[in-house]
Amino acid sequence: MSEWIRIRIKDFYKNAVGEKEYAYVSKEVYEALADTFRREAHAEEMRDLRHTTADGYTEGETEDLMTERGETLEDAVIRRMELETLQEAMQSLTGIQRERLHLYFFEGMTIREIAEKQKVNRNAVWKSLQVILEQLRSFFV
Repeated sequence: MSEWIRIRIKDFYKNAVGEKEYAYVSKEVYEALADTFRREAHAEEMRDLRHTTADGYTEGETEDLMTERGETLEDAVIRRMELETLQEAMQSLTGIQRERLHLYFFEGMTIREIAEKQKVNRNAVWKSLQVILEQLRSFFV
């Protein structure tokens, strides 16, 4: 008599819908399922390798991103260029400037809170943020 193995249905059938989460299958069925999924995973890995260039681009990757956002190729290129410019601009800042910018815009801290945290004058933080913003603007002109 064959022994029964409890499997989680979603592990083998990703789109499974129903009330049962687990099922019991014979050892032979379990081995056949496991073998099938090993082969499919290997085939998918090989497909990805065939469609990946030396620089890491996977065929269809960019096109998928564009269709998900509904943007044109030109919009995607412009957005990418703006991100690269922003990264370059951020790298031009000092560590203190980057920290203040992060605390103010991303952590939502007030100028007073930043000044207290860094143990400096509020006016120094405010002026620093003005200089930082001007510096960042200069990269986009």
